[in-house]
Amino acid sequence: MPATYRIRFRLASPLATPLHSGTLFGNLCWAWRYLYGEKSLAQWLCSLPDEPFLISDGFPADMLPRPLLKPTAPRRLSLEELQQQKQLKKRRLIPRRMFLELRQALSEESLRLRLAQLQKEEEDKRERKTDKEREKEGRESWVRLPHNRIHRITGRTPQEGGLFFTEELWATGLRQYRDVYVQTSLPQDQLKKLFDQVARWGYGKDATWGRGRFDGIEIFPENDGLFDASLPRAMSLSHGSLTANMANARYQLETHYGRLGGVYSANSSPFKFPLLLLKPGATFDTGAGPFGELLHEVHPAMPAVRHNAWHLFVTFREAD
Repeated sequence: MPATYRIRFRLASPLATPLHSGTLFGNLCWAWRYLYGEKSLAQWLCSLPDEPFLISDGFPADMLPRPLLKPTAPRRLSLEELQQQKQLKKRRLIPRRMFLELRQALSEESLRLRLAQLQKEEEDKRERKTDKEREKEGRESWVRLPHNRIHRITGRTPQEGGLFFTEELWATGLRQYRDVYVQTSLPQDQLKKLFDQVARWGYGKDATWGRGRFDGIEIFPENDGLFDASLPRAMSLSHGSLTANMANARYQLETHYGRLGGVYSANSSPFKFPLLLLKPGATFDTGAGPFGELLHEVHPAMPAVRHNAWHLFVTFREAD
């Protein structure tokens, strides 16, 4: 019987690759390969169609993606209301407690009202906060960093064509904490061991430069009801594929450009085929799962490579 866990950790260095579910799964596969061997990894991958490993994206602590709901009927708005709605539309995440409060009759209108209330509370708190409290809360943002190439023989930068930019997520204070949800039949201690290994090596791009390190990993069995309810609609927490059993789906698409990791990254062709995936927050009718799939044939020369495009989801009831 699979169990659901919340894995919380602290970002100990900047992130050069977003915490997407498929990429997290790929990093865990490499951790498995180095801990238990390639044969053991192949056996685990072969067992997944019968025992899916469902994993979410990484979200700021205690936050969930904003669900895609039926749009509200158009109505006349004042200029102030229009400006407020414009600001609220930018919120791609909602507090976990807000989802739990509203899940029995969730609508775009009820969500907008609660987000407006939350925004006002945050503004009031921000004015009262001391410098020490602001420092403890921290901040996060994607930062664009300039780099230049250095010629291996001359040891100098080229006259032209050497400049390039990368984007990294920098976070401080409490904004460094992230939650990842996993539903699996693996024992909790083995799951912890896999995440520990990824944390030591670094996650994603530029791990050899120290990017993608995290620490303070804690794993909690999820038992507060977030995953226990069985309601008519589901909200995905993952980047996953659209499958036939996801009826009445509302979603936003994102193209995933993946590449091989570990020792395969030195392969003559490390790039996988682009994948069109649904972003977290996609909603659909619940039914017989699993939703999404374990994708095959995602690399032009390595048929054994897989991409985890299953959806880990929570359920809710959408108001009429």
